Order: sequence, then C-alpha cells, then structure tokens
Amino acid sequence: MKIAVLRERVEGESRVAATPETVAKLIGLGAEVSVETGAGDLSRISDAQFQDAGASIGASAPTTLKGADIVLCVRRPAASGLAGVNKGALLIGALDPYGNEKDVAALAGAGVAAVSMEFMPRITRAQVMDILSSQANLAGYQAVIEAAAVFDRAMPMMMTAAGTVRPAKAFVMGAGVAGLQAIATAKRLGAVVSATDVRPAAKEQVESLGGKFIAVEDDEFKQAETAGGYAKQMSAEYQAKQAELTAQHIAKQDIVITTALIPGRPAPRLITREMVESMAAGSVIVDLAAERGGNVELTQPGRIVDHNGVKIIGFTNVQGRIPTTASQLYARNLLAFIETLIDKKEKKLAINWDDELVKATVLTRDGAVVHPNFQAAAAPEATKPIAEPKDKPAAPVRTIAAKPVPAKTGATGKPATRTTARKPATKATEVAAMADTPKKAAPGVEQSIPAAAELPKSPAKRASAKKAAAVIDAAVAARKPTAKKAAAPKPATQITATAKAAPKKPAARKPAAPKGE
Repeated sequence: MKIAVLRERVEGESRVAATPETVAKLIGLGAEVSVETGAGDLSRISDAQFQDAGASIGASAPTTLKGADIVLCVRRPAASGLAGVNKGALLIGALDPYGNEKDVAALAGAGVAAVSMEFMPRITRAQVMDILSSQANLAGYQAVIEAAAVFDRAMPMMMTAAGTVRPAKAFVMGAGVAGLQAIATAKRLGAVVSATDVRPAAKEQVESLGGKFIAVEDDEFKQAETAGGYAKQMSAEYQAKQAELTAQHIAKQDIVITTALIPGRPAPRLITREMVESMAAGSVIVDLAAERGGNVELTQPGRIVDHNGVKIIGFTNVQGRIPTTASQLYARNLLAFIETLIDKKEKKLAINWDDELVKATVLTRDGAVVHPNFQAAAAPEATKPIAEPKDKPAAPVRTIAAKPVPAKTGATGKPATRTTARKPATKATEVAAMADTPKKAAPGVEQSIPAAAELPKSPAKRASAKKAAAVIDAAVAARKPTAKKAAAPKPATQITATAKAAPKKPAARKPAAPKGE
C-alpha cells in the first residue's frame, strides 16, 4: 500500500496534506509514503524532516505517484496530473466540486476514486475528520489578526497617565466555527465584541464568549438552521430586515468580520456600498467569503481595497496565511479518515464502501460520478419515458367506444329503467372521456381518444351510424312534448334515455359490421 503526497500547484496555496507526525503514523499502519520534493516548503517543513519520519522523496510528481494506492492533496489536482497511480486509487482532499463538475467528471475518467473531504458528515464520529471546521477555526482567528495589522489604533482599552484609550468595536457577522473563533480572538485582544447569525443556537454561544448578540429574532429566525448544522439561505424579506438592523450597527463599528459562506453557493451579500460608506475612515472589514464572491459589495478577491478610508480585506485563503498550523490540523483530519479505510491487523486497504463516511464523501468510483449531488442532472432523463402511460389509456377508450353498442339492445318504454340500472356504461363514458387524460399525461393522450373512435372506418358502419343519429334526433324531437308534460326534469332525462334506447333497435344492422371486419 503506497501513499503519495503531492506538492500543491494552485497559486497561493501554502499548505501540505501531510506532516512528519502523520507520515510516521501512516507508516505505522503499514503504508509506504512518498512525498514530492518541496511539498512542505511553504509550511516550513523540509524534505529532510519527511525523510526523518520515514518517507521517501519523489523527485517529480510522476515519480511520487507511480504505483500509488492513495493520493493526498489539499486542492484538487488536474486529472491529467494523476498518471501512474494504480487503477481505482483514492484521491483524498478538499476537491471543491461545486461549480467544477467537468473537473469531477475528468477525475472519474482518470479512473480514481475521488473523496471530497468537504462532504464529511457532521456527526460525532467524524469530528476529528472535519476539514471545514479545523480550517474555519484558523480562518476566524487569522481574520482578527489581519484586521489588527491594518487597524490604525490599539484594540484594547488603555488607561494611561496621558488619558484613556477607548477599545475598538468589533462586529462579527456569522457565528459559526470561524465566527466564534473570531469573537474569542477579538475579545482576547480587548475589543468590545458584538455578533450576529441567522441560527438561534448561536445567540447563547456568542454570549458565552462575552459578545453581544444582534439579530432580528422572528419566526423565520427560529427555523434557520439545517439538520447538518449549517445556516439556511434566508428569504429576501428577512435579509431586508436584518440589513436594516445591521446597517445601523455597522456605522458605529471599527472592525467588521463577515463569515457567511454556504457550501456550493455564491456568498450572500451582507454589506452594501452604502454601509461601507457609513463607517468611519480607518475602519476595517475582513471578508472571509471572498472566494465565493464575498459578503461585501466592494470585495475584490485576493486584494485589500481602500474605499473612502475603509479597508476591505478579501484574502481567499486566510487559513493558508498560517500554513504550518493549518497543515498540522488538515493532515490530522486526513489521517483520521484513512485509519477507517485500513485493516490494522492485515495492514492493507479494506474500504467499506457502505460506511456512512465513505458514502457521504466519495465523488467518483469505477469511472463514474457516483455522488448523488452530482447525478441530479441525469435524473430527468431517467424519467423521460412516459410512452407506456400514453398507450394504457387507449385500452379503456376502446372499451368505452364498444359499450354504447350493447346499450342499443334496450327496449322501448319501461326498459329504460334497465338502461338506468346498467349505468356502468354511462359511468364508463364519463371516466373515459377526459377524466384521467389531463391528469396523466401529455396532449398526445388526448389525441389518442379520437384515434380510438376512428377504428370503424368501413362505409357500412359510417352509414349505419348516420342513420342511427338521424333516428335518434327524430325520436327526441317526437318525444319533446311528452317531456314538457312531465312535471319533473328527471323524467325528461329518462325519456330521452328511452328514446335513445328505442331507436337503437333498428340499428340491429350494426352487428353485421363486425362480420365484415
């Protein structure tokens, strides 16, 4: 069992997917570990340190990957760069699949089983494997450090002989993992901290860290958390109310940190240009959602923007700005997951594809994209064949067309009661006509009804049908005075039914038509 650790090639990525600590533990599980040269340089981990832990150093990516059963990475590598790995090798990392479906499909084509660690379920067993939490925690910490670095004043309150320095006011938008760490860090640095979040549970957490909670606490707010613990996308009405409240609050703040980021979606807009312009010169905003478009209208990913003296920091890899610590936590997350895939007695891979952790995170396997979130596009095609339902209504239609023929055997006068007793024929007519057709399917079904009626195309049948229609019309006209004499309208209906039944007797010629067929 060979595990390969690649050097990251995405610009600005300074982390590495393994450390000397995790390499030693992987070797203890029976793995041979190969690390590409220079993989840990930006995280202050040298090749020599990896070698001391027992890893071999690959001179290039192809050398490192040759014969690998598991490939560890931080960012998704190009499918073309995975040549040389064993068929079905695991690719484990933060693969960022949303919006990159073509790249995911390319990984499937490369024959690797791609595992996206962002999809790790939020359950107790998987906490130690949760890369989103470990990295967001560091991002929240670093956001405050970045803000303090460009803030023109001291953060804590200072009482000196020369006078008192008021503390900075920090406002954190989003009290998830990153936000809570930002609150705690800003509090440690002496700021007066307030925070907001759409999840009701966050209120208690914010207050437990010494922050003041700011939010519109209506009914929607009380149901604003998913089963997985993420914030839901809020309605436009709620966002408008929240924006009004936060606009007033932001105008008084020195530092604002936004953390609202929903996996796989554009970042929600929380701060408008007008809000930025309401802040005093020298204020700082740190946008942790810059990589998804930003929570701030003026954010420019990867840059610090100065707008009317307000600095807006839009770094896209904030946790990567403390790469040594970030790599340590990330590598431990991967190690914890790999341990579940290895038989410790046999010291070999023993993947349980039905394990809930594996099922939740595997994107591709056996040359296909298998994650349900990325198979949705193919689902409508599977439901396309509605051909059978179109044919099925045709059978009842024929039955209905045939049933009026037995009705012609009714006698005059009293047998009309029998006709009423045989009203299944009438019911069938009602059902067949158009009751099911509009519900069940396409306009094509409606067209199939006349098609069934056109079956008797022989001249003899058409002639007999015309004669029957003429006789019925004449009988109805002849009976109409009797219908008027009848007091109730119901007898009129019965008489009509009798009239219809009586003239149908001469149409006894019609049985001759089936013989002709």
